[in-house]
Amino acid sequence: MMDFDALLTLSTNGKTFANPRRVALLKAVHTTGSISQGAKQAGISYKAAFDAIKDMNSRSQEPLVTSEKGGKGGGGASLTHFGERLVQMYELLDKIQDMGLKALNDENAPLHSLLGIMSKFSLQTSARNQLFGTICDIQRYELHDLVIIQLASNHRISATITHGSTVRLQLAIGKDVVALIKGPSITVFNEPASKLDYDNQLKGTIKAINRDKTSAEITVGLSEDDEVCALVDNDNLTKTNTNINTPIYACFHSTQVIIATMC
Repeated sequence: MMDFDALLTLSTNGKTFANPRRVALLKAVHTTGSISQGAKQAGISYKAAFDAIKDMNSRSQEPLVTSEKGGKGGGGASLTHFGERLVQMYELLDKIQDMGLKALNDENAPLHSLLGIMSKFSLQTSARNQLFGTICDIQRYELHDLVIIQLASNHRISATITHGSTVRLQLAIGKDVVALIKGPSITVFNEPASKLDYDNQLKGTIKAINRDKTSAEITVGLSEDDEVCALVDNDNLTKTNTNINTPIYACFHSTQVIIATMC
């Protein structure tokens, strides 16, 4: 495992414009409302802070910091709207950079895809299941499209969506996507079910099961990296073997799959 650190630097014309030290200063100025107090909070001298802000303001398309002369009540400083957005952009890039470093040490992380990295380390949704894959086929019908997604586990998921969504998301063969499926949309069987009822049937093994009085959450391992969780009423499990490591089919309909991607 390689334990890398990385410092994000923004440059213009080969000269440093923003780095961790300068961004920390901008955030401190925003918090304190003062360049001098911001300098103290950021751990640098007033002169270094003043010179850094002057340099960024003079080289930016818009000023990052506005300030007022000191007087009886003392001077004040604040970030402009552009300054606030630059700090937000820097923090966003820093998060993406951090995800990239984490992915380097994870053999299952798809380094070829920003969407794949985000789905593994950052993407949070209300859907219990989110599976990263690549579109391998799109079947067009009169009122809808059937999008086939190839997972790294060699399983395939089909999603029924409108043709308008296919166009809006710019879906095409070879595009990376994330399939989102809610837990209650998935049920489990020991044997294959009717394709008319469930056109998605993913064969795996039971990794974990948690029960309460009315339902059970069953985690189905599809591969070393992929798994799905089903939330099933206990009454529907009476004839199903749910012991750990038991082969099982996780079944759901293509209309219950939501596709997320980056356009």
